[in-house]
Amino acid sequence: MPPISLDAHFQPLNKIIVNDVLPIKGWVGFSDLKSVNCNCKRALRQARVRNSWYPVKTIQQIPDSSFVVDRASCIQFRKMFGYYRYDEVTQEELNFPIAFIILFHRDFHQVHLLLRAIYHPHNVYCLVPDAKSRSDLLAAARSAAMCLPNVFLVSHLENVTYKGFSRLMADIHCMRDLIRHLHRTFQRGTFRVSVTNLEMVRIFKTFRGANDIEGMTGLRALPSRFRKKYRLFRNQTSGDLKMTMTNIDHPPPPHKLKIVKGSAYNSYSRAFINFVLTDDRVRSLLQWTRDILSPDEYFWAMVNHNPSLRAPGGYNGIPSNKPHLATFAIWKDENACATVFVREICILSPADIPLLLNTHALFANKFYLHHHPSALHCLDQMIFNRTVSGYVGDMDFYRDLKFALPAVVDD
Repeated sequence: MPPISLDAHFQPLNKIIVNDVLPIKGWVGFSDLKSVNCNCKRALRQARVRNSWYPVKTIQQIPDSSFVVDRASCIQFRKMFGYYRYDEVTQEELNFPIAFIILFHRDFHQVHLLLRAIYHPHNVYCLVPDAKSRSDLLAAARSAAMCLPNVFLVSHLENVTYKGFSRLMADIHCMRDLIRHLHRTFQRGTFRVSVTNLEMVRIFKTFRGANDIEGMTGLRALPSRFRKKYRLFRNQTSGDLKMTMTNIDHPPPPHKLKIVKGSAYNSYSRAFINFVLTDDRVRSLLQWTRDILSPDEYFWAMVNHNPSLRAPGGYNGIPSNKPHLATFAIWKDENACATVFVREICILSPADIPLLLNTHALFANKFYLHHHPSALHCLDQMIFNRTVSGYVGDMDFYRDLKFALPAVVDD
């Protein structure tokens, strides 16, 4: 894939014609980094980038309490935090609304940065905070849902346990809430978008209803996670709950389904979500996943990659042969990370951006606010400029995907 050309549509923020007030309002990137030498065009074009070229200064994080407002202040909320930054949208996008699920447990500032980057009034956004989160974070989420008419808080909050069943149920609660509104659904966490909304629409249309769900079988499915039953146990010192393996054998999955592992972060068609929420066999599978480790990494993959279920948009081939495009991540032992790994995933920095941009992924995982914030700053500039210029990248790769459903030909 040739490097993305940004010459025609990438300009420094102080030269953008559309909405001159954006740099002053701080609606793109971080205000803290606009006065320093953050050469974003360099990061977004060169094949090799060094983190030493970019400032490592820490941004001033907005506390959760600053996002908490009353209803009378909603117009100010939208102006202050930049939810008017995209003032135009194409008819093509209006005809293809996308629903997003955003899960989080801390730092509403980071949630806000993702939401602002992908926010359009015709899409739908479900916020899913952990029920254990601090009260200020929950109040900030409620304020965003109150002030943005197409953003809502999930109707049922889960006390989420890492690698536990509650993590999967957090998604499912949101999908029940979303099913009336969407063409496609995305799950997101500490991510960053790497394509525009218009590009997403074009890509999803090439899928023709197929889901983008990762699939791995055999040893790559990590049998130790499902051969024995797992139970929640509380650490007597910290009080934290943890999924712990027992000596009890776990039975095979129902309906002779093959075990497939995938990612917790995928894209789904509306028909697929409706099927998941209504099919009795899928309900049985959901109960089976209650006693395994990281059920969110098995449930979606097993529904999508078991042809006997006939799930809408499902994949009938060898699961590992299907590319997974929803999310880019650098995993430990697979690729070099410019800085550090957390839970075996690289925390991305400017030096990792060239690798990201030469993939076909729609989102990137994972970023932290205080870890080389220039990466987030530059990607936000890129997405903004590509959006307001109407830029659409090369779609040929997506058109040639083998997992896309056949086109419907009129007689």
